[in-house]
Amino acid sequence: MKPLDKSLYTVSYLMPSKPKEEVIKGRIAALNRGDGQENLELLDQSGLFWSALEDFRDRRSKSRKYERGDQWHELVQNENGEWVREDTLIREQNRLALKHNVIRQLVKNLLGQYRTNQAKSVVFSRTREDASLCEMMTNALQAVKELNQTKEMDAQQFHEHILSGMVVGKVGYDYFRELDRNDVLIENINVNRIFFNTDVMDIRTKDLNLIGEIIDIDMDTLISRFARDRDDEEYIRQAYIDVKGFVTAQSDAMSADSVDSINFYSANDGKCRVYEIWYLKSEWRLWVHDPSQGTYRFYRLEDEDMLHAEMESRIIRAAQYGILPEEIPQLKIERRYEQFWYVKFLTPNGKVLYEGETPYLHQRHPYILSLYPLLDGEVWGLVEDVIDQQRYINRLISLLDYIMGTSAKGLLMVPEESIPEGMNPDDFSDEWTKVGGVIVYKSRGGTPAPTVISSNSTNIGASEILAVEMQLINQLTGINQAIQGIQSSASDPASKYAMMAQHSSMNNRDVIENFHSWIQRRDNIVLQTIIQFYNEKTYLGISGHSYADEAKYYDPEAVKDIQFFTQISAMSDTPVYRQMIDDTLFKLLELQVIDGKMFLENTSLPFADKILDGISKKQEEIAEQAQEAGIDPGNPLENVNPVLANALMQEGGVAKPKIL
Repeated sequence: MKPLDKSLYTVSYLMPSKPKEEVIKGRIAALNRGDGQENLELLDQSGLFWSALEDFRDRRSKSRKYERGDQWHELVQNENGEWVREDTLIREQNRLALKHNVIRQLVKNLLGQYRTNQAKSVVFSRTREDASLCEMMTNALQAVKELNQTKEMDAQQFHEHILSGMVVGKVGYDYFRELDRNDVLIENINVNRIFFNTDVMDIRTKDLNLIGEIIDIDMDTLISRFARDRDDEEYIRQAYIDVKGFVTAQSDAMSADSVDSINFYSANDGKCRVYEIWYLKSEWRLWVHDPSQGTYRFYRLEDEDMLHAEMESRIIRAAQYGILPEEIPQLKIERRYEQFWYVKFLTPNGKVLYEGETPYLHQRHPYILSLYPLLDGEVWGLVEDVIDQQRYINRLISLLDYIMGTSAKGLLMVPEESIPEGMNPDDFSDEWTKVGGVIVYKSRGGTPAPTVISSNSTNIGASEILAVEMQLINQLTGINQAIQGIQSSASDPASKYAMMAQHSSMNNRDVIENFHSWIQRRDNIVLQTIIQFYNEKTYLGISGHSYADEAKYYDPEAVKDIQFFTQISAMSDTPVYRQMIDDTLFKLLELQVIDGKMFLENTSLPFADKILDGISKKQEEIAEQAQEAGIDPGNPLENVNPVLANALMQEGGVAKPKIL
């Protein structure tokens, strides 16, 4: 009896790269299916969803430009009614377009807070008897995350979360060329290339019914992903016959202009456009409960005869052992209208490169989407909240510079009749500004002496307004002097300083917790992908040594049919946390609650591993000496001369723990 085909073939960011033999025939049939009207309609629908996100992409582009420093890019009308950039208009007025990029400093501060307090995903199970396997699954999850360098990837995603409010990740199973093996692949997806049904209102995105991605790849990569023979290669080359065989160098390289100008229906020169579209399909299926195996599975309607034949076969086999038919657990079959995720990889003209039902046991698409704050369907980032304050700060700085540049500063007022004979105004000015200069002239009655005029026209309140705006932008983002690390007054106690930093971080708590929720949902998908594709016992080579030996190896048989989940805990890799753990271990060592070996196994000291390795080698030598002395290796300190036992313990570096 075989359920719906959920073949464990390699699922990459594009398609199966090493499918099983039984999948290849169906895949090639899909490859040569042609361009149906259904595929064109699916493309048009996806294009509408992508166009509906244009306002979001524009606002994200605006926030990115302000963070980068391009803060005078918005269009305004000049005296002729023409729309020009704001900095162009300022230069036409013989002024300087000055800026003080406060947004970038705020973003860097938030990124620093995140990196200092990164969260860690810990695996747990719903049942107590499976708790012993949770450490192994936690190590397996951490091994995959270290392989994909998620520490850097998550920091980049948090940056995107601050900038736009949308985060998109992707989890699959692909070939790692540098390691020459298949493993779980975690990716960050550019939000400019994503599209989905825009009526999403659930913060968990459970109301998604279509989601996809615009992919641009070169011809060789496309053929290596989809073709299994030369006929497939020829089919793909004909589908992209207009694509040039080389990539044109872009004049705007290392800039975001090419991203902002993405077109849904055409790719850049030398690239092949592929649309990966996941959507919900529905059909009548058989919902089968097998009491003998305790399973619930879906089957297609055409499998009903096979299911009845299976029940008859059970009755015949049971009769051979004298078991009555009514004593045999029967299959319970029910018809249901089931929804399931379906994927299509399409060319711009609607040709199918691959299609099929989701191969994942988690029964969903590979994307993990976070939309924040999703109030009435709206999404925006933290940067968008402070753009107006940033604009006003720039205007005030430019205004102060203009006022100071045009105000009178040391203006010399000289009556013409006060200029001595033989000197012209230029000579008088040079002598006046000369160090130690002397001007001799005859004073005439009623003629005023030369005077210097300096105006204080900058004192118009602009400096006070600027200070208020700087304070306001810190309040909006929750970043005050305490959280920035700026030294406070010497009279302020440390408790007040810590309380100010804690209260300040409350403004950003919602943003950080929402991002941690996205990480948790992604890691749950990673966990299920590990369980599905890790079919052999695997060594988990992760950093650290504070875990049991049995948790160093992943055993697929031990976790079969067990449900695991992840939860976010405080990261134990911060200096403060490590210092607290080491201090606690030192106290336990002084009280002789633990011995030196236990201390080294749990401490974060950099030389602990080297010392442990030396102790292990020494203990092996002690065991050999104990055998030669006639000591039982299983219990070397029992029935032994106390002097010899004490010498062995001291030489092996073992201290008997104190029993409390």
